[in-house]
Amino acid sequence: MKKLLALFLLTLSLTSFAARGSLKIVVNLSPAGSFEITSKKVKGSVKRQGSGFVTSGLSVKAKTLVTGLELRDDHLHKKLEVKKYKKIEILKGNASGGKGQAIIQIKDIKKKVNFAYKESGGKLNIKFPLSLKDFNFSGINYAGVGVKDRVVVSAAIPIK
Repeated sequence: MKKLLALFLLTLSLTSFAARGSLKIVVNLSPAGSFEITSKKVKGSVKRQGSGFVTSGLSVKAKTLVTGLELRDDHLHKKLEVKKYKKIEILKGNASGGKGQAIIQIKDIKKKVNFAYKESGGKLNIKFPLSLKDFNFSGINYAGVGVKDRVVVSAAIPIK
């Protein structure tokens, strides 16, 4: 029993040492409904700089994004072209006073995004809307149900 407890404590300490961020994207559908795209494998962190925060090199492997339905995951990965474009990245970002700006890259397309944030539990919780058309996504529908252009991205990024 002591060996099992020691193994559990070691595993717990190693997983908390390698803290990763998480990502959630809310996708609204037309005519009705929604679903979420998630990943718990966001790499990178934000650093304090003065009264604000900076980051460079945040990323998530595109193939780690999941929706909870295998067929929808397959469609998502095809639209993201995960074999060609391995990562979605925040190339650089800065924030202070609850607001920030970052450059996001999806499928070799770079766009500036404005976001809101709150600091909580050693993480920076950010939220921003994203237009799918800005990244050349179109014609996303299946069986008469389509994806609306604007999605809402939320992420929890560790602060170092």
